[in-house]
Amino acid sequence: MQPMNRLFPIFPFIALLLVSVFWGSHAIAASALETHMQPVSLSIWRFTFGALCYLPLLFSRSRLGRLRQLDRGTQIKLGIAGLCWSVLYPLFWYATLEYLSPIESLLLVNTSPLIAAGIGWIFLRERLTLRDGLGILVSFFGVILLVAHQWGGKSSTLGFALAILAALSFACYTVTSKSLFQALPLFDVLLATNGIGAVLLWIFALVTGRVGRAIAAIAALPSHGWEELGYIVVVVSVIAYVLYGYGLTRVPAAIGSAVTFYPQALFTALMQWIGLGTPPSYFIWISGLLILGGTALMSTARRSNGRKATGTISDAADCQTVERR
Repeated sequence: MQPMNRLFPIFPFIALLLVSVFWGSHAIAASALETHMQPVSLSIWRFTFGALCYLPLLFSRSRLGRLRQLDRGTQIKLGIAGLCWSVLYPLFWYATLEYLSPIESLLLVNTSPLIAAGIGWIFLRERLTLRDGLGILVSFFGVILLVAHQWGGKSSTLGFALAILAALSFACYTVTSKSLFQALPLFDVLLATNGIGAVLLWIFALVTGRVGRAIAAIAALPSHGWEELGYIVVVVSVIAYVLYGYGLTRVPAAIGSAVTFYPQALFTALMQWIGLGTPPSYFIWISGLLILGGTALMSTARRSNGRKATGTISDAADCQTVERR
């Protein structure tokens, strides 16, 4: 029997597209919370409650034993992944919005898959096929088209630098976590990185004097705010993170980042249309076709490689059968 990812290479892309849907809905849910909670407080409680969701995993003796026996290099990777995902990326991203319009920030942060491609090639020796690279470029062009239509001219040098740092943080998280997901069980990585990220966020809050503000924000949160926060914790963080880990172990880091990042603007526009009655413009439809078309190119490249790999295994098995005869 062939491995599941060879028989169904489309599954990782479905998982990553679901992540893009969930992360695309984050902007809508988070915007509703802005009147009750500042971005830093939201990050603190998002990752704190997310870490608590993984807390039952600590009761597994085998998992505790594995985590205690990790070598220093793996521990450092877990720390880097937790730092980049839970602290650096959200803080840099939120900070860009003080200097850039959301759409300008979107374009710059969406360079993350291109950065991930370079980091993945250097550290993981991942090589993209021509179709993979073309798919990333087509999707990125769709993002550029969307941004060009809504460009606000609010750009600044500091905002540009912060957006690139956010993109670099997510690219580093993607490449680091991919190597971790390949070396360790999925939920070991989820438990460790979320726990580390939550601790680092509280340290940041303590150093910057934001602990009291974060506690006051959660204490005053109304019931509908708890519903929005619960959605962000359970769906946007916990479920999406599991799906991202599943998909990321089966595709190159650059593709995993591209499939989750580029369609987000399209899914957000569709959710606004459904929830708020705001129809997408024709620019969004065109850019959406380009984004999803690029994703399809990457997907077909993976399916083609999967069929070749399956054919190679089948040929080898046939040769072994002939030799036995």
